[in-house]
Amino acid sequence: MLYFRLRFFLVAICLALGFLLHWMVGFMAALPAYLAGILLLFSFLVLGTVGPAFARLRKGKIEEARTLLGLTHFPNWLLKRHKAYYHFCYGMIDLQQEKLQLAETHLLEATRLGLRNDNDQALASLNLAHIYYVTGKKEKSILWAAKAKAYDPNDLMILEKLKELRSALGMKDPA
Repeated sequence: MLYFRLRFFLVAICLALGFLLHWMVGFMAALPAYLAGILLLFSFLVLGTVGPAFARLRKGKIEEARTLLGLTHFPNWLLKRHKAYYHFCYGMIDLQQEKLQLAETHLLEATRLGLRNDNDQALASLNLAHIYYVTGKKEKSILWAAKAKAYDPNDLMILEKLKELRSALGMKDPA
């Protein structure tokens, strides 16, 4: 929340300084302040609050992550990678709250857009496989479990959960 408030405080300060300079000295003196305010506002629109929300989610602070994601009012304006993590975070939050349909939609969009590293891609694929397993869609579950395995994750938790799911699905791990 501090991140959000600080950014808008800086935007307000830059624009107020720009108006003051424009009024007292002229437009050219105010131009750098105007540009700084506009750039800060633009960066907020294309980056959103996805980074801080993802950090909160990794720490297990789900409600804080949801609150921060809610502050991103124009998710379609986010950069591609940030939009992927926006959907990834919402998918993980919805999965925690057992909203499987919403989680599936968000995680599919995150995998379609592409996440930053193989562990995140594997985690999204593993969770999609889990959703399909729970909802009785075994073929889709096997497909997504294979995709998760193909990313070759190096996170022990992901590997353990993947092994459990593949075992439950009757999939054999190569020796």
